[in-house]
Amino acid sequence: MTNKTLIIHLITRLEPGSPARNVIDSAIYQAKHRKVLLAAGSCAGALELPEIIQYQELPDLKSGVAPLSDLKAYFELKQLFLRLEPAVIHTHTAKAGFLGRLAARAHNRSVKNGKNKTLVIHTPHGHLLYGHFSPFKAFIFKLIERLAARWTDCFIALTRGELEESVAAGLGAREKWSVIHSGVRFAPMEFDRASIRKEMGFAAEDTVLGVVARLEHVKGIEYFIQAAKLMSDTAKDRKLRFMIVGSGGLETELRALATQLGLGEKIIFTGFQKDIFRYLCSMDLYIQPSLNEAMGRTVLEAQYARLPVIASKVCGLPDTVKDGATGILVPPADPGAIAAAAQTLLDNETKRRAMGEAARRWVLQKDYTGYTQFSVEAMNISLKNFYNKALGKVAGRSGD
Repeated sequence: MTNKTLIIHLITRLEPGSPARNVIDSAIYQAKHRKVLLAAGSCAGALELPEIIQYQELPDLKSGVAPLSDLKAYFELKQLFLRLEPAVIHTHTAKAGFLGRLAARAHNRSVKNGKNKTLVIHTPHGHLLYGHFSPFKAFIFKLIERLAARWTDCFIALTRGELEESVAAGLGAREKWSVIHSGVRFAPMEFDRASIRKEMGFAAEDTVLGVVARLEHVKGIEYFIQAAKLMSDTAKDRKLRFMIVGSGGLETELRALATQLGLGEKIIFTGFQKDIFRYLCSMDLYIQPSLNEAMGRTVLEAQYARLPVIASKVCGLPDTVKDGATGILVPPADPGAIAAAAQTLLDNETKRRAMGEAARRWVLQKDYTGYTQFSVEAMNISLKNFYNKALGKVAGRSGD
């Protein structure tokens, strides 16, 4: 008999980052009203979970292609779903999304009584259609996602842009998709900008341009560095400094690029930082050169910090950066466009400050929930309404 209140959230890893944080925040809220189980593969540095959330570790659920582990994880999931018979299986990210939905399909096919059907929801947290891999590999992922879409009752996109690109690629029918922003916990306090800049070694006259991101290909950090070179060569009397906040597999390569371009003393690599708002407060301009970005959590945090944003015009970024109002959108992989947009704002301090204030107002706008549109509270209320509606439809079909 289906457990009418149990929700199983499945994600590949609980590593620091927005997908895992998003899942944990929503699970905490849901656990106050329903039974919630969070299942994930093991990983070093996993985020801690509060006691209110039940946790199931799946040692064989791993990132990347690992046929033997993938097969084991599939059977582990089948057994888990058979034992618990959840009302909802909500998968997150690509690997957990595919294996989880495949196991959910097998589970639902084994159910003889339609009233016991489990609702299958998938949140990709960004698609893999471009920017991550080679065109051939991206094509294979698209075929896999098209297949898994057949086993999915509902999809959640983080932005309208992600929804439109996913539907255009055939990843599920439009009527199955909804948009719910990932909740962002904005810093509850203001920082003394002058003190932070002094602490970080910036002079009062320095102009600081920065980015916060994992140092991976999809984040386009090499284009930030190349744009920094172009700006430095034409800076004249302005003292430009650049800051890259984050860590990742390309750190050594990116440091070498900065040195090769003669930017060694002008670019600061901070490594991973837990409290990024302090670093945002030291910047004058924020740049997000991503090749693909479903929403851009740090873009929203930067705007909250009153920073105008220069961002790539890809996927969901046009939904989170208002072109010409809170920032400037530029073509992806174009350091010249980044440098030109930055120069436009650096040459007009009045416009730059006005954009920063508009950015702050934009991210703090309230939506129908009564909370600010990108807040965790708004996300949780929207998810609650979404679940109730989706479960009602499943119950209606089961009664036919």
